[in-house]
Amino acid sequence: MKLFQTVAIVALCLNVARAEVVNFKKCPGEEKCTIHEVSISPCPEAAEGVACTVYRGTNVSISFDFTPEFAANELTADVSWTQPNFDLPFVGMDTAACKSTKCPTVSGTRQTYAYDLPIKKSYPPKHYDVKWKLTGENSESCCFIVQINITKKSKRT
Repeated sequence: MKLFQTVAIVALCLNVARAEVVNFKKCPGEEKCTIHEVSISPCPEAAEGVACTVYRGTNVSISFDFTPEFAANELTADVSWTQPNFDLPFVGMDTAACKSTKCPTVSGTRQTYAYDLPIKKSYPPKHYDVKWKLTGENSESCCFIVQINITKKSKRT
């Protein structure tokens, strides 16, 4: 079992190491957390500073470094397509954030969150602003917005 955990950690580290750093925006009103860096893999478009193109029916790895200015025993992850007037929850997301980062969080301590996100074939191809939020039990949160383009995988001819 210990060997399996070691292999899984090494694989995750290698995946995060090759991830591309992307542009992001802090969520409005976000004052209790610093997001240092957001990486998405695959995302060759990151070098050009444009939205990542992701393909339906694949997985995308996302990781980000953050420093919460609050302590929390547990964190809940919430991912949604954000629009000016409403947010639409991302279906199929594992909301137990402590599976993807260290808990409890310690105020002022930098840590990393890493998650493999399935892009379902049922998602309509289009440009999306995606809001990613980690929330503690006292409603304090770390939140950012990234842009992605979901597209169909083209067949080779």
